[in-house]
Amino acid sequence: MGLDAVHARGIVHRDLKPQNLFLDGLTWKIVDFGIARLADHSSTLTRGAVVGTPQYMAPEQARGETIDHRADLYSLGAIAYRTLTGRNAFSGDDAAAVLYAVVHGMPVRPSALVDVVDDVDRWVALALAKDPALRPASGKVLAHQLVSALRGELSPQLRDTADRLIAAAPWQEAS
Repeated sequence: MGLDAVHARGIVHRDLKPQNLFLDGLTWKIVDFGIARLADHSSTLTRGAVVGTPQYMAPEQARGETIDHRADLYSLGAIAYRTLTGRNAFSGDDAAAVLYAVVHGMPVRPSALVDVVDDVDRWVALALAKDPALRPASGKVLAHQLVSALRGELSPQLRDTADRLIAAAPWQEAS
């Protein structure tokens, strides 16, 4: 997967969103590395400022903390949520409200918005986990788990982890 290749070189994109994914024939390409940074370097042109698109920003990025490749995986989870449901996982009247929701809330359960199996809800909970350590380890793993979820075939271990995440941070009510 392209994102895994970027991460293997120590680069964190920091602004993955639908507009930065480009379909070229049968191949998805990642574009606009304008605010990317090397994972093992703290200095950037942004001088530690919070940068990125709030609706797709990982909680640790929104808090201005050090980030790694798992922030990009969170962003892919937020993109998948929008693709599945037709709406952003988090919204608000302004950027501050969106960032607050990203850090402290959960979106509406996908199955409350569209017809998907419960394992898709669980996959979204894992992809959007507030704790980066609980997210899938790579883009390849994220994609593999999504395929399993769409089939209703998540492993018992992933189901248990997701159910614990959902119990600790419940889904927002559909409006």
